[in-house]
Amino acid sequence: MNGFHLALVLFLAGFAVSAYAGEEDALSHAATALRDGRAAEAAALYQDLAEGGDGPAQYNLALLYLTGRGVPQSHRDALFWAWRARLSGVDKAPALIARMAEVTTDDLRKELADRLVAALQPRIDAGEGRAMLELSAVYLEVLPEADLTKGLVWQALAAALDVPGAAEARDITGARLPAEDRLTAEAEAVKALSDLCAKGLQGQTICEVMF
Repeated sequence: MNGFHLALVLFLAGFAVSAYAGEEDALSHAATALRDGRAAEAAALYQDLAEGGDGPAQYNLALLYLTGRGVPQSHRDALFWAWRARLSGVDKAPALIARMAEVTTDDLRKELADRLVAALQPRIDAGEGRAMLELSAVYLEVLPEADLTKGLVWQALAAALDVPGAAEARDITGARLPAEDRLTAEAEAVKALSDLCAKGLQGQTICEVMF
């Protein structure tokens, strides 16, 4: 992993999404179900938590899909949930993703990127800056060939919303682009923000400032 990608991983891991007490209880119940041989029940519990954004649940659900416990084995779904866990800041997720490198074709990476973008979109539409930083990682790390311009767009927006680590990630990505492409990304960031504000972005003073 080069320094550029490592830096982005560290930004996400350094500000991992924390579980609430209720989620911790549900995680404990899922782990108990798995130990007791009720893998399908554990998978259902992890699925609910994972869809709600719980990183450890996303990681454990990825493991169940990889091993075929409680759900039919699916490297496609295992990769999806392992990447969701990585974007949530789970430090064990990159190693799990690496275990599936042999089956991760370019076509699968493109499909995976589309699924991740769709999963992140509701949070982005709600103005969640952390989701914007996560989206940048999809463009920079999941696609077969990194889209630096799109990655910079969403890092710039995350930085504007004061997401921890976003400004540093933006500067690292920007340094890899020629000046013309950086200017293009800046213009696209303003356009993306305009679209979000026009769709009714709630609670963001930045819309009042910019438009």
